[in-house]
Amino acid sequence: MDPGQLTFAALVAGSLSRWRAALAVTVATILIALVLSLVLPPTYRTETSFVTTDAGIQLPQGLADLATEPGLSGIATQMGIGTSKDPSVSPAFYAQLLDSRELLTRIVRSRFPDPRTPRDSGTLVEIFRIRSKDPDRAVETAVRKLRRAIWVTFDPKTNLVVLRIDARWPELSADIANRVVSLVSAFNKEQRFSRARAKREFLESRGAEAQAELRGAEDSLQLFYERNRLWETSPALIVAERRRRRQAETANTLYLTLRQQYESARIDEVNNTPVITVVDRAVPPKRRQWPRRGLILATAAILGVGLGLLWVAARELASHWARNNPEQVDLLRGAAGRVFREVASALPRGNDKGATRNVSS
Repeated sequence: MDPGQLTFAALVAGSLSRWRAALAVTVATILIALVLSLVLPPTYRTETSFVTTDAGIQLPQGLADLATEPGLSGIATQMGIGTSKDPSVSPAFYAQLLDSRELLTRIVRSRFPDPRTPRDSGTLVEIFRIRSKDPDRAVETAVRKLRRAIWVTFDPKTNLVVLRIDARWPELSADIANRVVSLVSAFNKEQRFSRARAKREFLESRGAEAQAELRGAEDSLQLFYERNRLWETSPALIVAERRRRRQAETANTLYLTLRQQYESARIDEVNNTPVITVVDRAVPPKRRQWPRRGLILATAAILGVGLGLLWVAARELASHWARNNPEQVDLLRGAAGRVFREVASALPRGNDKGATRNVSS
């Protein structure tokens, strides 16, 4: 065997002989992790969930395709079964809504009790201590920070939306989560109210037109009866009477349909039934989400042992190489010494500055 070759047994033996260095590296890693766990600000996570409401019934994929066939779509509509859900009530829509800039901006500009001084309140820009001369820039920064603290998951089968908020203080985390849900509910009411109002206004104007058309058809039929007392004896007058009566019946059906839809729109406009149902309201958590000192210390201990072993193994390899290559070691030391002296000579010295001041004075 080559006497200059380092065997695995020799490497292990040399590394074990440096166990104090490995222990020092391990302890130093654990101490650094402990300091970081004490210095890092805590993070508390609050969870809230709500269920979206859908008036229609979602069919399975096969039945949904079958319901679109001619002759079956009308039956499905009469039974109150829709082939697809309204996108604005799907849980995926709420997931996108919770991540929208408009909603996050409203939350950032809302006022919350300041955890540092419970008697005072402030916006999230003030609580996050975002300093900027431009208010819009500060709000944008707060929105980005809040977006990183929000986690949204949803189940399309149960329409359950789960919202998680991370914050430095447990009370603030719960307040933000509850405010988000309240803003979502307010958005739903506003959206539904605007839709119902637009629909009511359209049906109101269209109903007035249909009523005028019905009156015109009824007046035409009345005039026909007044001018043609014996219309039943004439085939031409019978056809004309049927035509006018059919026009009056059609206008009456249209008017009644629009009137029913108008009354339904008026009910929807004043309907205060919530579109979302809160399952779990957010409460301040008692245990912080991060940092977890036990997990950090256990990970640091494992990492410290690995770094310690690598350190002593590297030192053993370097020592073995230095013993077998003394000339190269001297060459490296000489080069390092020259570099050190050149760097030291290039740096300004305090004594030279003092001497220059004395000479100038």
